[in-house]
Amino acid sequence: MDKTFYGALLGWLFGWFLLWRLRRLPAPGPGAPGTGAAPGPVTIVIPARNEEASLGLLLADLERARPPGARVVVVDDHSRDATAAVARRFAFVDLRPAPALPDGWVGKSWACHVGAADAPAGTLVFLDADVRIPGDGLVRAVGAQARQGGLLSVQPWHRVTRPYEHLSAPFNVLAVMSTGAAQALPPRHPSGVFGPVLVTGTADYRGVGGHAAIAAEPVDDFALARRYREAGLPTGVYGGHGEFHFRMYPQGLRALLEGWTKNFAFGARSTPLWRLVLAGWWWFTSLSCLTWYHGPFHLQTAILFPLFVVQMAVLYRRVGSFHPLTAPLYPVAHALLGVVLAASLVQTFLLRRVRWRGRTVSYAPRKVS
Repeated sequence: MDKTFYGALLGWLFGWFLLWRLRRLPAPGPGAPGTGAAPGPVTIVIPARNEEASLGLLLADLERARPPGARVVVVDDHSRDATAAVARRFAFVDLRPAPALPDGWVGKSWACHVGAADAPAGTLVFLDADVRIPGDGLVRAVGAQARQGGLLSVQPWHRVTRPYEHLSAPFNVLAVMSTGAAQALPPRHPSGVFGPVLVTGTADYRGVGGHAAIAAEPVDDFALARRYREAGLPTGVYGGHGEFHFRMYPQGLRALLEGWTKNFAFGARSTPLWRLVLAGWWWFTSLSCLTWYHGPFHLQTAILFPLFVVQMAVLYRRVGSFHPLTAPLYPVAHALLGVVLAASLVQTFLLRRVRWRGRTVSYAPRKVS
């Protein structure tokens, strides 16, 4: 065995370290952490742009699964489909059309800002329109935030349906790794949160400036987490398996590529350098272990490739319902990840813009601390 073998083995170990365990929301029960009642009324804000296929499913879930007395605000972000009509079918929904997008604002942050503008003192919940809530996960998340304070987020379990959706597997894994929340030795404060499910106190949200403070940031979750950390407020990250799930980019492969291109480089520049190095080492060695041979049965490849296949089978299932065949075929998705990362770096740092949902999203230059 040469040094390349041990380098790849080290990368394999980094994979386990970075995604060891993503904790789940505490189970309800007397005295269980995170089951306290929300301090004051709950306001649920759903920014929705061209979400007619997903919104009705979420609202049907909220019809039975929202906390008692919770108010639901759907902000129609200039949709070109029947999003508003879907929202009107639910009597408990407060539907608001988003005003014209001001200069210097990104669409989602503007919609969240509009929806939260008149929320009373209490708890704020932000939900993406493609999230599903099969059980009591939202009540548990609100209770957990009441005990924790600050900002709480949940990464929904990724339910995949069509073959191309399995290409998202390594992207989901790296997204979790980048926050540090699933590390074998997790940090006190994760470096990021997950935008699909965010729960916070109204006072804390307004104290950090809310979405107005990150108006120009194209990826709101990492930027919002940074504001809470700077204010000395806690952030918490949980896995959503069993409580929340979603289907990412059901519109097709193009939407998948656009979405990950928009998010990837920004998430990378918001990740601590040492964690970025470890994650990059893991990804690179997962591919390069296949090139360190001079014949198809070279011993290094015969050992390393099965190790990585087993690892992918485990890690992928920690973040979504990926088919077992996704693991032995992981080099395809990991190679695509490299292409998307290159495109994301070019668009983020050179062109400073990406396309998403029919809009051009501009990246304002920012010095990363």
